[in-house]
Amino acid sequence: MTTIEFSKEIKVQVTPKRMFKAFVTDAHNILPKIIPHIVKSIDILEGEGGVTGCVRQINFPHGAPFSHMKDKLELVDAENLVVKFVLFEGPGLGEKMESLHSEQRFLDSGDGGCIIKWKNHHHLKAGHTHISEEEFKAAREHGITFFTATEAYLIAHPDVCA
Repeated sequence: MTTIEFSKEIKVQVTPKRMFKAFVTDAHNILPKIIPHIVKSIDILEGEGGVTGCVRQINFPHGAPFSHMKDKLELVDAENLVVKFVLFEGPGLGEKMESLHSEQRFLDSGDGGCIIKWKNHHHLKAGHTHISEEEFKAAREHGITFFTATEAYLIAHPDVCA
């Protein structure tokens, strides 16, 4: 199996703890409210939301590029603001990917904001050896859209995830 690594960093003007809470520990309650145009709902299939071992189905609204995806939280470290998860099912994997393993770190930027560093390992299905630049670009834009839309909402609603 071929594995391809992708890393990205983005700076936002929201504290690391608020971003971590919105994306990880309370994502199933918060994200559908914050970004309903991106996330319709998050169903907890196994475990409890926002904890290691939790299996979730993220449902996307009508008109989105795909209907849903399933992931499993492999590590939720609320003290160090690190999450690792594996996307293991859904049309978002496409025909090439077997799974997507992701790590996200929410770091203090020193100015009241947050630097989000994420690293993805794309595990490709047998017979596939690369991902096109277009596919990487789409994945980057999708991730950035999640973060920037959440940032805007949290700035406009300082009591959310406080």
